Amino acid sequence: MELIRLTALGTWAVHARLLDSGRDAPLVGELAHAPAAGLLGTLAEHYDPESAHTELTSWIESHGGPEAAHRRLLDAVRAMPYRSRAQAMLDTLLAALPDGEGERLVRSLRTDPQLAPLAVGALTGRDLLSPEDLTETESLIMVAEGMLQLLEISGPDGFAQAVLAQGPDFRNAIEAALVSLHPDHEALQELRDIARRLPRSRGVRAGRTGRSGLGSNRRRVRRR
Repeated sequence: MELIRLTALGTWAVHARLLDSGRDAPLVGELAHAPAAGLLGTLAEHYDPESAHTELTSWIESHGGPEAAHRRLLDAVRAMPYRSRAQAMLDTLLAALPDGEGERLVRSLRTDPQLAPLAVGALTGRDLLSPEDLTETESLIMVAEGMLQLLEISGPDGFAQAVLAQGPDFRNAIEAALVSLHPDHEALQELRDIARRLPRSRGVRAGRTGRSGLGSNRRRVRRR
């Protein structure tokens, strides 16, 4: 296949035609003054790794350098209400920052009171951490984060169907999630409330039901 390089005028013309046809056609450099959340979201969805690196570098230079820019970018991740979206934003930051800077930044978040679950998820997702590298606390938090992202994506009904399809091991994972130190207590409570409404199975461990909140169904069974 023969490759060609467009002139500046040719690039402009192709870009205009793509936009006219309703296609997404970002130009590298056009996000230099975008808000941090918009930048990370666009990079995650529409940019290849090399272009994302170039765009992010330009953005950082336009926002006071690494220290100030990193703070704004992480604040955007913290403010994102959808956890799966926030995960993608942090993963983009990990991958697009140059010279190992992304890994160093995300590793520093392993003890962050809000972003630790996403940081560990990003690092393990790119094989920068192995399961053996995680503490027991981090392992349980990862189980919880996986459950919470599944609940967000599938909704309560879809989550319940997944539990019924997967069986006892999945229920045991829910119990592990509920006793984790995951920082999103409100989301854990939602998970706990849904777990209480699930039909019990003889294959589920009973040892942690008192701590997890899953024991309510068992008490109702005894009163019948």
